[in-house]
Amino acid sequence: MAIIGCGSVAHGHIRAWKTNTKAKVAMLVDLEMSLVRKIIDDLELDEKIPTSRNYEDALKSEEIDIVDICTPSHLHTMQIIDALTAKKHIVVEKPTGYDLEECRKLKFYLHKYPESKAAVAYSLRYYPLNIAVKKLMVEGRIGEPIYGQFTWNHSHRLDRSRRRRRPHKRKLADRGGHYIAGSEASRTTHIFDLSRYMFGEVEEVFAYKGRKIYGTYAVAIFENGAAALLTSSIASKLGLRNPTVVSIQGTKGTINTGMSKKGEYMGKLIAKDKVSTIKASKETGHGDRVRTENIINAIQKNAPLIAPLEDGIRTSEFLHAIWDSYTLGIRVPVHVSEPTG
Repeated sequence: MAIIGCGSVAHGHIRAWKTNTKAKVAMLVDLEMSLVRKIIDDLELDEKIPTSRNYEDALKSEEIDIVDICTPSHLHTMQIIDALTAKKHIVVEKPTGYDLEECRKLKFYLHKYPESKAAVAYSLRYYPLNIAVKKLMVEGRIGEPIYGQFTWNHSHRLDRSRRRRRPHKRKLADRGGHYIAGSEASRTTHIFDLSRYMFGEVEEVFAYKGRKIYGTYAVAIFENGAAALLTSSIASKLGLRNPTVVSIQGTKGTINTGMSKKGEYMGKLIAKDKVSTIKASKETGHGDRVRTENIINAIQKNAPLIAPLEDGIRTSEFLHAIWDSYTLGIRVPVHVSEPTG
């Protein structure tokens, strides 16, 4: 495969590819060659590995089967479309669809080139425990979902919060000095995608985000009638980062997952007056290993993708509704990007 974009996020992707015996990193692409050089040195890649400043070179190469897109968000749609047209398989960082028109375009090209396997790096989906929770729900172990709570925090030194939250000048540029147009979608994504993974399609949402609070908070109503409280925020490094990640009440039982101070991710199933530990690996990180195995199995064995591009597009539609809700201060139905005339 070729790595498109050699910034910090690409390091985890490459480490996972290196540990998989069925895969080989065969090209590195980035406009900034110093990033390419750094990733070769840091991850001890072959000094003779082909490199390029143009991702089109990877798409033209007959040696490349998969392109792993780790570029800034606003570039994803164009590069996904070009990769689909070149009939490459794809792994892409989130989000997919910087606005609703991009969502429409991606749906069109997915329909036009269905033979390509395309997976989105929504990391929470690839945690073995979350996969096990999804399996329990599909099996009906807790019955029909009634309501849930989904939370994902990043830890900070909040005892220094006054200094950290001091007003600062905003710049309309990324670190390279290039202007990036703002997406009308929630900047935080992972927990909102995880709620869809567990509960299915969202019908409507009410969200809040303000300057005096630390995150984005939403109440979502799903098409299956379940409701969920969704929190994407931060926590103090002096406490527990994620004491509760998933909490689902069903008609026949309950599922709870949480993270220990050591970062171990564990879960419990409470059903039929019995409490049992959900058997799954405690690993977290960015789900790189599981994602890598999943895309290869999809290509070689036609295994289902855990986070297919089509599903990632629907999450983007949800993210746009969240942005609409907290910007306008109203309850918003999720806008499905239907084809235009």
